[in-house]
Amino acid sequence: MSSVAEIFLPTEIVLQIVSRVDRSLRGHERQRTLYTLCLVSHQWYSAALSFLYARPRLEKGNAYRKFTAILCPPASAPKTSKDLGRLVRRLDLSRLVHHSSNSMTARLIGRVRENLEVFIAPASGFSVNSFSPLSKCTKLRYLDLSLVNESFQFDSVIKSLRYMQHLVDFRAPGFMRITQDTVALRADSGGPTWPASIEQLQLSGTIDINMGTFRWPENITQLTLKHCMNLSLYVMTGLLGNHQLDENLKRLTVSTYNRGLQPECIHLIPVFLPNLLFLSIPGDLVHDIFFSMMKHRGKKLALEVLELGHTHTGDKLDFSIQSLINVLDTSLPNLRAVGFHTMYGDDHPDLDDALLKRAEEKADELPISDETVEFDAGTYYFD
Repeated sequence: MSSVAEIFLPTEIVLQIVSRVDRSLRGHERQRTLYTLCLVSHQWYSAALSFLYARPRLEKGNAYRKFTAILCPPASAPKTSKDLGRLVRRLDLSRLVHHSSNSMTARLIGRVRENLEVFIAPASGFSVNSFSPLSKCTKLRYLDLSLVNESFQFDSVIKSLRYMQHLVDFRAPGFMRITQDTVALRADSGGPTWPASIEQLQLSGTIDINMGTFRWPENITQLTLKHCMNLSLYVMTGLLGNHQLDENLKRLTVSTYNRGLQPECIHLIPVFLPNLLFLSIPGDLVHDIFFSMMKHRGKKLALEVLELGHTHTGDKLDFSIQSLINVLDTSLPNLRAVGFHTMYGDDHPDLDDALLKRAEEKADELPISDETVEFDAGTYYFD
């Protein structure tokens, strides 16, 4: 019987194969396949290991327990030469329920801190003790604490961000407290400031200060207000009147998941922020006066996309589509697209025709700028 000769593949070829698998598969199928490749040989193990640990999926079965047992072994466990924590680039714990304790989450963050770029915290198991190891994750680009059930003062949160000079997108804890005792972000404070790299911010929690003096990230371009506990007219007036937002903000999303929000809060947005390119707001809080105030003000807005999000108060819009069409030329010369949540049902052919006609007329004009929001012209629908 003739023996089968082994075929040797250069490591560069093996890496190309593993990289293709990593890009083409998703979720648990990707993880299972990469794990299988690690079992082929020492060569394949070395090639596939970094891909396997880069974006682990931990929510099914005993995956999280096994993962933490490897990265955070007890002190009595034998020492290993490999520091696998440095291979983790994305750690998503959002699907975990009661898998972890506060101490384990803090230990795990400490083990993956070296090269972590994306971190999504779990609802349970993240506490103030996690801020210390989190502050050492200096390569983070995306940080999402919005699911965390613990309550924090904003000073504690901002201090943990001070060394994250690559952080672009930050989603604050849902139960964060910005109160009169908060000193870190007042304009007259010498305390810690936001990382200069932050461009996208989701703000949540209880706001109990004059937002007109609030110190926003200096390069903020996108702001989402979601799960704010008291987004009253007083708070919104101060927030919208903050000169930093008027100068820098290009995209604003006001979620329906805010308490205290009134139609008057929404009607003030075009008045205070005429330079917005994208605006997403709860559809039920938009009244005809929203558009008549634009016309009365007599200034043209930069707005390119208006999105009318869902609501819990009903499935009908409380304004006339004609009132929007009437201000297209006078107040909204750049509006290209209007989005409707699917809960509102019917098509809006008159508005669609008006937007498409405008797009055709402008087709031969100068190219759009880098700041333009990319949406096809006309109306669209979303869930």
